[in-house]
Amino acid sequence: MSRMRSPQLTHFLSIPLASPSLTASLSALRKDIRTAMPSIPVKAIRPVATIHLTLGVMSLDTAGPRLKAATEALLNLPDSAPDIILGAPIQIGLKGLNVFDRSTTSNANVVFANVCGEDIVRLQELANKVNRYFIDLGFVVDDSVKNGESNNRDQDNSRKAEKEGVVLHATVLNTRYASELVPVANNNEGDVNRKKGKIKYQKVRPSFDATELLAKFENTVFMEPIHIDKLAICKMGERKVEDGGGYEVIAYIPLP
Repeated sequence: MSRMRSPQLTHFLSIPLASPSLTASLSALRKDIRTAMPSIPVKAIRPVATIHLTLGVMSLDTAGPRLKAATEALLNLPDSAPDIILGAPIQIGLKGLNVFDRSTTSNANVVFANVCGEDIVRLQELANKVNRYFIDLGFVVDDSVKNGESNNRDQDNSRKAEKEGVVLHATVLNTRYASELVPVANNNEGDVNRKKGKIKYQKVRPSFDATELLAKFENTVFMEPIHIDKLAICKMGERKVEDGGGYEVIAYIPLP
């Protein structure tokens, strides 16, 4: 029996986290990595405009009825399910760095900042309810609460979503963005291709030992508490903005 292909992911539910304190801390992190941790690819550090919490990933069309319906569901959320949007404002910060599986620390691809603050329980409740609401409507891909751009190793972590809820995290390093094209050879084929001027390449995603990084920044405050004021549907794939890259916001609603 052939294995069913996973749906192509196109959009995600997002709580953006860009702030002045996060801009400063990521700049300091980039400088520290350049000078003291050369084994970590600097390109893996995410631009501040991309830092967010993912509440669910979606497989929609790019400009068709499913995208329109998902957008309308978001815009109508405060009226159709008012119990989901918790009344009082929520403030959260980011402190310390982590990986999804500590057994992979020495061979890491993704590093995230821990969400912290007095309102974290209420944030978790909001995230879980929003995720479940859009799963029930058929927009969020069930069993797939993933990271920043919903990539790779941390996808395994999403399988816990049904029992444990949305995994709150803010990805700050992802080596997907530091991948490089390297020449490959298949037996003698590589040599033949070189002679013909046709070198085959494949994209290789690096990994790194994050042990020192996690220890050094264990108690670092990457973002002072901020009021999360927006829930958005964003399109996957960065677009260039002034501070180095962000995501296209398709629609959003304000949060209290």
